[in-house]
Amino acid sequence: MGKIKKGTAAKGKAVYTCATCGKVASARAHLCSPAKTKEVYVCAFCGKSSGDLYHVCAPMVAEMKFMCKNCGRVTPFRGAVCKPTPIK
Repeated sequence: MGKIKKGTAAKGKAVYTCATCGKVASARAHLCSPAKTKEVYVCAFCGKSSGDLYHVCAPMVAEMKFMCKNCGRVTPFRGAVCKPTPIK
């Protein structure tokens, strides 16, 4: 449905997310407040790895083409919302 694809860490390596700033790294030493992450997502728009499934970046926002008349959700895909309205 979306352009955010689910990725995984290399075998045998853990992935950590900083509880303070949200950055993702494969080593605890690179983060100020590391917390172990189970799933990592790679954004197809900006290429950043994130533990947040709902990551939003500037390139992604520029691609938003439709808005749902019911809930206001925006998406680049017509089929991702129940009542799509083109964004001008």
